[in-house]
Amino acid sequence: PPEMVSDQAEKLLDINDILNGNRSVYFPRNTGREPLHFYLTSAYMSIFNLEVSFLNLKVVAVFANLLTLFFIYLLGKEIGNKWVGLASVLFAGMAYWPLLFTRLALRIPYYPLFVAPVMYFMIRGLRRQNINDILLTGLFLGLGLYGYTPFRIVPIFVVFGTIIYILHRPSKNKRLETIFALAVITLISIIVFIPLLRYWLANPDLFGYRAFSRLTPMEAGFQKSPLLIFLENFWKASMMFFWDNGVIWAHSVPGRPALEVVSAALYFLGILSLVVRYIRKRQWIDLFLLVSIPMMMMPSILSLAFPGENPSLNRTAGAVVPVFIVIGLAFDSFISTFRVRLSGKFGKLIPLGILAVLVLWSGLNNYDLVFNQYYRIYRASSWNTSEIGEVARFFIESVGSPETTYVVGYPHWVDSRLVAINAGQTGRDFAIFPENIVETKADPRAKMFFVNINDTESINLLSSTFSDGVLWEHESEVENKDFMIFFVPPLAGAGADGS
Repeated sequence: PPEMVSDQAEKLLDINDILNGNRSVYFPRNTGREPLHFYLTSAYMSIFNLEVSFLNLKVVAVFANLLTLFFIYLLGKEIGNKWVGLASVLFAGMAYWPLLFTRLALRIPYYPLFVAPVMYFMIRGLRRQNINDILLTGLFLGLGLYGYTPFRIVPIFVVFGTIIYILHRPSKNKRLETIFALAVITLISIIVFIPLLRYWLANPDLFGYRAFSRLTPMEAGFQKSPLLIFLENFWKASMMFFWDNGVIWAHSVPGRPALEVVSAALYFLGILSLVVRYIRKRQWIDLFLLVSIPMMMMPSILSLAFPGENPSLNRTAGAVVPVFIVIGLAFDSFISTFRVRLSGKFGKLIPLGILAVLVLWSGLNNYDLVFNQYYRIYRASSWNTSEIGEVARFFIESVGSPETTYVVGYPHWVDSRLVAINAGQTGRDFAIFPENIVETKADPRAKMFFVNINDTESINLLSSTFSDGVLWEHESEVENKDFMIFFVPPLAGAGADGS
């Protein structure tokens, strides 16, 4: 994404607070945020002495995504084989869905980041009854609760997964060992969760607000029966891979499927194959995988008070892990079928040719979605705060100062905090209300006002207040994003510090 939106402003301000000594366990700004993304990004910026910026926010999110791909490989290898793992990583690594929410640089990547190791170590632990795998499941389950709010569904999924395993294992000893394993996972995750648990107990309303405002009618009443809304949401979320992934332009191409045509076809074949195989063989891992997808989408499905927000690619982000495992299984099965049925020289070349065509086709589809369709929509929908910030930075570093740089308030225009961040002044807010413009006349320093091109009242007020001011229109690189600049020269002898 070329521009920040207000969500990134909230993140960078929290990070800036950490760099200035704040050590919160939970960040209350903007209805509450888990801390992991902020502390990791703060550490990265501090260690390498980097500016608090959108790019550096992105870098840490990208590393989170790369680590997710590593665990997706391990999970695919555990469920199938190394080719399943590699195929899952290949399609997940170039898919538009995770690429977009990763580079948006919010906390979203931390949902799949912890879903992947929880599923991997849980499956290993249940299969082998290995205490180390059980302990690691608990560790990652606890850590995941520090990442992104929708991860709170995963402890419930762990219980469901354990029940599925028990129902498919008739041995009494196995059942007792599994119940003990669940107890250990619960204990370890609670120990890791204790700091957040303490905050939750002290501030239950704030900690639960983000989730319960969507689940319950605390903000908006239910439009119809909650059960009916749930069923409709479930259907829409299930179909988002093939039909409509929602309307949020910040992390999706609105109105199109979450998967491009190759991945969607493989996903459909993979789900069908798992269902048929489960009916025939009753393997717990197949049902576990099938159940994991709707469970990871529950934070979106349970938006009962605001059904228009479902489906959303951020609250379903945890489903990235099982969805691309299913795609990897289908891809491996598809290619293996050709290898088994064809012999001779062409029998080896044809599967390779099919593999190359599918991968190239999928790659080109995703490339177009990310670098063409999404980029155009995002650029047209977001405000050009980087352009305004660049002009503000030049003014501050030449004849002006941060204290005399202003963004005049206007409905539905730029976030003045983002202008300050882009100008290298994180923590400041350049906002000024039109009624306060006259008060700045007492300051003898050079002043610069950024004004919405349609705000004729503020432009007239500035012109009448500062007779020596200069007004000009800044032509933006983005259509319909031009803005006005009003420059007031300093009084004779006035320095940048006002002296």
